[in-house]
Amino acid sequence: MATRCRPGLFLLLLFMLVLSSCTTSRGPVGFWSEHRYDQKLRPHGPWRAYYPGPPRRLATRERFRHGRAVGKARFYGPTGTLERTEQHFRDSAGLLAITYFHPNGRVWRRGRARIVAEPDGAHFYWFGPWPVYSTAGELRKTEFYEAGNLVRAVNP
Repeated sequence: MATRCRPGLFLLLLFMLVLSSCTTSRGPVGFWSEHRYDQKLRPHGPWRAYYPGPPRRLATRERFRHGRAVGKARFYGPTGTLERTEQHFRDSAGLLAITYFHPNGRVWRRGRARIVAEPDGAHFYWFGPWPVYSTAGELRKTEFYEAGNLVRAVNP
């Protein structure tokens, strides 16, 4: 005697098959995934990282285009205060404009940095003038860097 398949069971199996196809080896695909990747599995689109713990506090807010950081990235402390920003330049790969902030939100120092790929790994260094400000926002000194080394400091 042949048994008849229930339509509800068939629909349930079909629904489970569709759900299982939503994930691939690179993670979930779609608007519900937290991070996105391009076809070569490089970060792509907006990325946010959070500190661990029950209160969900933002740690970083960045944007990537095919594995390369673009635009302005923001980095926050555990208390939620802005610690630094990095502006990635489109024309020059590895060139950054960085601004560090005091805990009260005022600018502490700002300048330029570069990331260079070397045979022994990536090298990050500051270069050029870096003005340093007090917590009140007044210029305290200007430091000059070459290849990450402090060359001189000038008081105003």
